[in-house]
Amino acid sequence: MDSSDTAIPLRRGLLVPVANPEGVAPLLTIAFAATAPDDPPVTVIALVRRSTGDAFPGPPPHPPALTTAIEYAATRGVTIQPHSVWSGNAGADIIAAARDANVGWILLGYHRAASGQDTMGGVVRDVFATARGEPVHVGVFIQGTDQPIERVFSAVDSGADGRAALDLAVRISGSNNAKLHALLVSNTVRQLEDDMVDIIREARKNLGRRFHSDVLSERSLEQLLHQSPGRLLIVGRKLADEIRLPLDEAPEGDRCVIVVQGAAPA
Repeated sequence: MDSSDTAIPLRRGLLVPVANPEGVAPLLTIAFAATAPDDPPVTVIALVRRSTGDAFPGPPPHPPALTTAIEYAATRGVTIQPHSVWSGNAGADIIAAARDANVGWILLGYHRAASGQDTMGGVVRDVFATARGEPVHVGVFIQGTDQPIERVFSAVDSGADGRAALDLAVRISGSNNAKLHALLVSNTVRQLEDDMVDIIREARKNLGRRFHSDVLSERSLEQLLHQSPGRLLIVGRKLADEIRLPLDEAPEGDRCVIVVQGAAPA
């Protein structure tokens, strides 16, 4: 989808913060798939908290997660832009890095709060909150695999989150030659016709016969999962909150979920 549909003109590419070496491969697999042909290489950053005695004039040494990312990209034959960054506030520093890199997307892995209870805590909560006024989309990847994805499901509405969810789904489907099934979310049939025709037309233009659409028959978690029997499900944050989609683990074991917050208008 072009930038006019996603409210991020002149912003290209993705920024991927990494912290856990074990989660690097699935996260970068999605990031590489979501990279458009004319996008710059994925920017991968690792935040390093400065200790009291640290006084290094330059960037910090690469932590294990960033080293793993560099090695994984090399095995895939993909160029990345890796950076270690001193950090005192992870959420604000990730948004600042995205602003400096002029990217259209931030894709980060799920982070559990220190208490282990609040699934929207920690880095995820801070990035979502700080990005609210920024012209950048945010996708939070919950559970994953670096295995090929043959079918992508996306819950789509006419709001910023739903449009961004479809944009990401089209990107991933296009690069993987996968089928995309869009589940249209609306209160009325008239709204579907009036507000979604442009984004549906653009998705069909990009994917041709690999694009299919249907109406989500009920706004509930149970119905959404019933109508999306695939490995990857992409959902806008507003709908995810409404139907109480669990963010601490993906339903049904091997399902991968990406919760998307759309960019603020430029």
